[in-house]
Amino acid sequence: MKAPSWLRALDILLGLIAVILSIMVLVYQELTILTLISVLSITLLIIGIARIFSGIFAVYLSNGLRAVHAGTGILAVALAIVAMLYTGLATQVLIYLLSFALLINGIARIVIGGFARVFPSWLRGSLVVVGLLTIVLSVFVFVSPGPGFLALVLILSFMFLFNGIARIVQGITGTQETDL
Repeated sequence: MKAPSWLRALDILLGLIAVILSIMVLVYQELTILTLISVLSITLLIIGIARIFSGIFAVYLSNGLRAVHAGTGILAVALAIVAMLYTGLATQVLIYLLSFALLINGIARIVIGGFARVFPSWLRGSLVVVGLLTIVLSVFVFVSPGPGFLALVLILSFMFLFNGIARIVQGITGTQETDL
């Protein structure tokens, strides 16, 4: 069973937006940290919306994997809204909110890569790799007192970039039943 073409197009579009916003943060580092965090919050909102749509409309996935998509999407949207509305929170708290959302997203990528047999094995493997990288960098943001805020924001931006690329690849590839 293939994903509907409109859902694949939505994955590609939302992945492209996430990639573009991530690159903007990497290129325009001279902006204030709060502005960069706001751009990343919008990126998180986009990723959350994509996950919610996958959870609702990806009927080719099992109910459990659809619940993982929808649940992580709802959490991502909620955390993105908190980060956008409460910009008065300490910068470190905003960075932790984004990092926590990415940590959950990384776990979801590993679960989906491990269990979504509708994807080719190479895509499943790449989802697991992106998930592991996302988790490692998220934990680094939490436990590393050394880097400044800009370094942490740039790490978050790379995580969003990797996850946006994964969404684009998933949209381009579509699905196909495999025996693995």
